[in-house]
Amino acid sequence: MARRIFYRAVDSPVEADLLTLLLILDPSMTMGEEREMNKAKFVAHIFACLLVVALLESFASAQSTISGVVKDTSGAVMAGVKVEAASEALIERSRTTTTSEDGRYSIIDIRPGLYTVTFILPGFSTVKQEVTVPSNVSVPVDAEMKVGSVGETVTVEATVATVDIENAAHPQVLSRTDMDTIPSARNMQSLGSYVPGVHLNTPDVAGSMQVQQTYLTAHGNQSQDATYLLDGMLVNSIIADGRAQNYIDNAILQETTYQTSNVTAEVSGGGVYTNMVPKDGGNELHGDLFLGWLNSKFVGSNVDQKLIDRGVTGQSTVDKIEDFDGSLGGAIKKDKLWFLLTGRKQATNLG
Repeated sequence: MARRIFYRAVDSPVEADLLTLLLILDPSMTMGEEREMNKAKFVAHIFACLLVVALLESFASAQSTISGVVKDTSGAVMAGVKVEAASEALIERSRTTTTSEDGRYSIIDIRPGLYTVTFILPGFSTVKQEVTVPSNVSVPVDAEMKVGSVGETVTVEATVATVDIENAAHPQVLSRTDMDTIPSARNMQSLGSYVPGVHLNTPDVAGSMQVQQTYLTAHGNQSQDATYLLDGMLVNSIIADGRAQNYIDNAILQETTYQTSNVTAEVSGGGVYTNMVPKDGGNELHGDLFLGWLNSKFVGSNVDQKLIDRGVTGQSTVDKIEDFDGSLGGAIKKDKLWFLLTGRKQATNLG
């Protein structure tokens, strides 16, 4: 039977197949023909990788929003105000819009990070605000503008994201710092078990189940009802009705959001709704490294002979846990093309 090799790039759960490259290797080929086909395979590898890199930015679906209302000192709404949101998190560095007749504006699909929001209108003092934007939320940033001289700027003290009054879901957000601090197996299931109302089907102690998947449940739903997304792209597997999941490298993630209620209408199940937001390459070269190692000499037990005589044996003993994970990112061309590389090696031996 011929061997088939697929390369697939997807941009959303709805449009599942943007590109499919299919190479068929016939076992009856001569050696020369197979060498030529191997060359074609190599070219296809390079082409597929470059295509994914080139299209990755257009596929991004961070799903956060900055919105608000602009008024003058009398409380009247102001139309035609230029609003700019600038951040290192954006490869284009900034996005702009203009307030509508009712003084409202909205800048959608922005990535998590620290933003400087600037409000500009001739004849009025320029207003600047800094705000931290998590993933999958709508952050309200309002402004009050007063008549001022040319070049006058009013800077508002930096604020964290306030209560999201436009989104009833209120997802739980785990930042990169949270994921690094929480004692876990550093995967989406183990981290999700810390969210109120979310449970694991099997205990995972210090990563003892890191390579044997555990499953998230909430509100009595089954584990196959959970939905997993990577930057808004559905990544549920088709194994066991979606119960078993793809392995996502933790080093690639910047933030993860967990939601147990008020999920969007396109979700088919009522379980935990998880969206993992990947890091960006950025204009500056940067990297991180996590090294975790444990053997049986560091593992204790509180199961004594009396408990063993009563039939209590405890969990499987841990002989070895290894978790080596890291990432490297930067710019191929500043403000134009970024890269991010990650790699992970995991091993767990239970006695």
